[in-house]
Amino acid sequence: MKKSRFSEEQMVKILREADKSPVARVAKKHEISEQTIYAWLKRYGSLEAVDVKRLRQLEVENGKLKKVLAEHVLEIEVLKEVAAKNGERVCSTEADRLRPRARDLASPSVRATPSGEIDDWLRLGLGEA
Repeated sequence: MKKSRFSEEQMVKILREADKSPVARVAKKHEISEQTIYAWLKRYGSLEAVDVKRLRQLEVENGKLKKVLAEHVLEIEVLKEVAAKNGERVCSTEADRLRPRARDLASPSVRATPSGEIDDWLRLGLGEA
């Protein structure tokens, strides 16, 4: 996009000047076309210079928030696909997320020995102790 010769604050000042005197005279004074003034008027309307600064800040902040939201939605979709490929169902409610799955309760990689100690050999893949 082409960079304007005028800042947004200057545009608003020119618009306020055009409110008080004929548009043709203001356009000629600032060496711009009347159509440019009308386009600015369409965009900035009755805003003041301070309002334009705040509008720009809000637009930048809104863009950042949209980007963050899009990233989170993408992460959620990826996690759903991974869960579906692993054969697990995707949790849809808070109760489902809190409910333990059967395979979480009895993991085959850890077992207790007769003395009551946990056998870490199987978890490490080193075989029987």
